[in-house]
Amino acid sequence: MGTLQHRADAVFTLTRIPRRIAVAGDPPGWRDDLEERGIEVVGPDDPADALVTTEAGIAGRAPRQTRDVIVDGDPAASSVLGGRTVTRLLTLPVWGTPIAIVDLAQRRAAAYGVQHGIVHAEAWRAVRNRVAARLIRHGLLPTPKTLITVGGEAGSPAFVASACNELGLGQRDWLMLVSLGAIVRRNAFLLFPPGSDEPAEALKFARLPGYSSQFDRDEAAANLIASTGGAVAAHAPEHIGRFELDGYHASLETAARGQKLAAFLRQPISRRRKLQVLDSVADWLIQVARETAAPVEALAAERERFEHKVLPFWADRGIDPDLARLLPPIPPTFQHWDVAEENIIVSGDSFVVVDWEFAQRHGLPLADLMYFAVHVLRIIDDCLTEEARDRHFVELLTGRAFSSPILFGWVQRLVDALNLPPESVATMATLNWLDRAKLSREERIRAETLGGLQLGDSFAERAASMWLEHLELGLEWSAWRA
Repeated sequence: MGTLQHRADAVFTLTRIPRRIAVAGDPPGWRDDLEERGIEVVGPDDPADALVTTEAGIAGRAPRQTRDVIVDGDPAASSVLGGRTVTRLLTLPVWGTPIAIVDLAQRRAAAYGVQHGIVHAEAWRAVRNRVAARLIRHGLLPTPKTLITVGGEAGSPAFVASACNELGLGQRDWLMLVSLGAIVRRNAFLLFPPGSDEPAEALKFARLPGYSSQFDRDEAAANLIASTGGAVAAHAPEHIGRFELDGYHASLETAARGQKLAAFLRQPISRRRKLQVLDSVADWLIQVARETAAPVEALAAERERFEHKVLPFWADRGIDPDLARLLPPIPPTFQHWDVAEENIIVSGDSFVVVDWEFAQRHGLPLADLMYFAVHVLRIIDDCLTEEARDRHFVELLTGRAFSSPILFGWVQRLVDALNLPPESVATMATLNWLDRAKLSREERIRAETLGGLQLGDSFAERAASMWLEHLELGLEWSAWRA
């Protein structure tokens, strides 16, 4: 695949999801993107639901029977799309792989996307984004040098229209969040009631037809959150409903307002302020563990799962197949499973955690806290590349990173809160990394199978290998006690 990815997700802004798209020329990344999504790609002279090109001239000659015409690049394309309703889409960032797509005509939603979607470490860039958001809000933004211009039918994106009709929302403006990485990751529309500057709902949708497993897990997790209540429910969105559109699965939940923790941590603000937010999340994780701690016997099913479904996967790495049974008696606690920087939305001193699809009632009490720490502390330690991330993983856990004392303090607080045997910590950590790596590898293989593209090892896979190979980690890990 080329360096550009997911620009073809712009097709999900159309009033109908296309099944067959004609591509003229070589719009960067589009052919691979469309094929990965299971959309048939044909030549520019073949009948199709939509035409994609980078050239306004080609767009102007599109056959009338072609329902939608998409021009990625030339902002002047709107002048040649006569007879079609024109939508001007701005990708964020403007160049390259988008993390969000906004409709410039929907000013409030677009301004929200610009203000919260892209964050820069440099103060002047942050100011520039705030100014751009204000200009969009008032319809005064100069025409960007590149846009995705769509000529097609009038109306909301197909998923948005379906959600509004089936779930009784009424009219909604929108912006689309684009998930980076594997095609199996879902996108989401943030939906804005008329006149609102903030979203009320989040509409998740699969980028592949027939892909329902994540939505099944989401629904089960929503029931689990509701039945658990307390600290767990206090920082979770509310599940509203789910539906299917032309074979694509989707669901609706209340929106988490603000910016992703990943963006917040990259802002030009003090380390102290960043740590205040991180401490509040760590406090919550410890509170959840304390509130949901169950009798030690309740961990039996989880021990059995490790014994039969996780540890055999690591037999060739010399892992003791009885490792889960050798774990001392500990109380299981509620586990979110994916408390990472992309799944925490921050607004002032409050936060909401999203994507609960792998939540379970009786999990390992250390798992969420360690996973959270490894993901967020590397950002405030300025280890932002994949190579630096791997290096920081080892340094953080062995006590050599700037933020190691923070992690060790969080672990000690959890151990004290649950009165955990100190000798159980290394074993729990080992089981945690092995479990995550196995699931991540299975998800990667599934993504490769569905998308037809080779992907590199995920961070979770690399983390497990580093954990097993480093002399101070694995079952010998004791640095946290320093």
